[in-house]
Formats: sequence, structure tokens, C-alpha cells
Amino acid sequence: MIRSTLAAALFVLPAVAFAQATPAPTAPPAPARYADIINWPTSEASFDRFFNAETALGRAFDNVCGDTFCEGDFGNLRPMQLRCSVDTTKGTVKQCLWTFAGSYADVNKKTGAVQVNAKLYKCKLPLAKDTPVEQFFQLIEGENPLESKLPMSRASIYDGLATCL
Repeated sequence: MIRSTLAAALFVLPAVAFAQATPAPTAPPAPARYADIINWPTSEASFDRFFNAETALGRAFDNVCGDTFCEGDFGNLRPMQLRCSVDTTKGTVKQCLWTFAGSYADVNKKTGAVQVNAKLYKCKLPLAKDTPVEQFFQLIEGENPLESKLPMSRASIYDGLATCL
């Protein structure tokens, strides 16, 4: 009797321990509320489209830079990166930031050291609330993306830069 009880215990106890150690199945994680626009509507779905538009915006900026934003200390102002977030529950653009960098350098006449003054600008585009992603793409892929009015807005990307740079 003791043998059969011990034998049963050897089979039952590991099974009970294994059952307790096995985690209960969990629900899959909820989809993220916000995504990078290049990952809208699926991973990297808008990658080429967005970066082509970003390149065109950079060229448009370069065309107006010398007469506007690039006068003064930061004559070498350069667009660095445009990044936008999308509210995945609505299919709308939540926010876009366009970063710029500029610097100027001087040579210290006593020591010969080069002294650099640099600045990073983080410019928020003046988007209207709940701007549909497709309408935003149509604007930034258009003929004059910098100066055209943003969808559902009275402001352009240029207007947003004028208050930032």
C-alpha cells in the first residue's frame, strides 16, 4: 500500500507542479493607438511614399532658404528629418515634427581653435485636428507642398516654419 501511494505521488505531484507552472493563455496585445506614418496602414506600407515626399519638401525648403530662413547666423540651415504620427483608430495625422540643424563656426585668433555654435530646431507642422492621412499625403506629394494650405487649415507648412526657425 505504501508503495502504491508513493508511486502515485511520484506521478501526481510533478503533474500538479507542471500544471501550476504553465501560464494561462493571454489575449494578444491590443494594437498600438499611434503609429509612424511610414507604418500606416501596415508596417512600412507608406515608406517610399513618405520619404519621396520628404525629399521633395527638402528641395522646396532649399529653394526658399537663402531668401528667408537661412539669412543671419545659421546660413547653413538644413532639414534633417520629418516624422509624423498617425492615430490608427481614426486614420488621421496626429502630429508632424520637422527637425532642422544649423551652425556657424569661428576661429579663435589667439588659440587657433575652431569654435562652433550649433542649434537644432524642432518645428511642429500646423496641422488641423484629425487631418486625414490621405489628404496630408496629397498635399506633401503635390506641386507646392511647402506653401500650399494644409488640409482643413488656413496655414501652410511654410507658415509653421516661419514661427519656428
